[in-house]
Amino acid sequence: MLSNGLFWQALGFSTVAIGLVVLTAWWLYLSPVKAAAGVVAGPSLNFSLTIAGLLALSGFQLVAGGFWDASMHILTGEVPGGADFLWPPHLLIYSSFAIMLIIAGVATRSIALPARRAGVNDPRQWARRSPYVGAVVIASLYGLASIPGDAIWHALFGIDLTAWSPPHIMIALASAAPSFAAAGLVHSVRSRLRKPSYADLLMALLLAIGVSLIYMVGVIEWELPGNQGPLFAANPLWVYPVVGGGIAFFGLMVAKRLIPHRWAALGTALAYFAIRLIIMIGLAATEQVIPYLPLVFIAGAFLIDWLPWEKVGSTPGREALLVAAFTLAYVPVAVPVLQARPDFAEFATSDIIATLIGVLILGAILSPLARLAGEKLAGESTPTPQTDAGKVSRAK
Repeated sequence: MLSNGLFWQALGFSTVAIGLVVLTAWWLYLSPVKAAAGVVAGPSLNFSLTIAGLLALSGFQLVAGGFWDASMHILTGEVPGGADFLWPPHLLIYSSFAIMLIIAGVATRSIALPARRAGVNDPRQWARRSPYVGAVVIASLYGLASIPGDAIWHALFGIDLTAWSPPHIMIALASAAPSFAAAGLVHSVRSRLRKPSYADLLMALLLAIGVSLIYMVGVIEWELPGNQGPLFAANPLWVYPVVGGGIAFFGLMVAKRLIPHRWAALGTALAYFAIRLIIMIGLAATEQVIPYLPLVFIAGAFLIDWLPWEKVGSTPGREALLVAAFTLAYVPVAVPVLQARPDFAEFATSDIIATLIGVLILGAILSPLARLAGEKLAGESTPTPQTDAGKVSRAK
């Protein structure tokens, strides 16, 4: 493979696209900058909620496009990689990135115009005042820039292309970033709403969309009937529930940190399954391939919200118990669901033990990352009695 010119082209495109994202993010958020000469105002309340709602719709478009794309691969037996690369599912996916970029551009303009009138002409000042908008711009740009590299990877690997290919993993992360950033944007204006519960519902929906996008690339090959892709065939049985459980746990913990509501994790889990149900109905109505039921993590979400974590004094101890509670609620449900599938072999005792240990280890790794992500997303909110209460809730 290393002598194949397509490999080096694919690697080159992916490296350049990732490099541009890293350099742009560093320049916008970390490079030295002089203090602003004036005040950079963030988006208004209504504008922020509108932007977040539109990003939720475009995120849902991405999820639907991903499942449609997978279905078409199975129905046609093709993985377009040449002139036919922009077939309908890919057009739906990449047009979503374009829509996100347009939305972010409009939001940036709403920040830039008053900032320039106030004498602030440095885009870095605009991005640092509203980092969520900047994150959507960067992620959307990467989604569009990744198209050539993804096309070459498809041409290189053909029908055996795995969902875990480098461009797919990066596209999944770039796809989820706008949804997570939009949830942070909603959190930043939550205290200004008469009924903050509306903001909580929107944040849960946005986080559920972000989890859906990462989860889809992470485990989709295990959930497509009759696919028997390389990941399905090459890995032991426990890899699927471990990877799926880790992704779900990360999303639920971000929700618990970000959304100041007792049932934040459960609400996010229910929103996730509602999204999957709607997409499955749409696939059935259009005679597409319907994926199997995803791994059920509702019980784990319930324990994350229900148990009195505030009684555990230390952060490491609390996070360790959260991981253990999620694992013990998730695995006994996930394994029987898999055993009910006609294409899944029977779990041996060693597989169950490996699943338990794997989810515990992956959860321990992801827990501090989820805490950091939740804190970063919540970092722009203005301190008020209401948001202070939310901080206490997240600590719990």
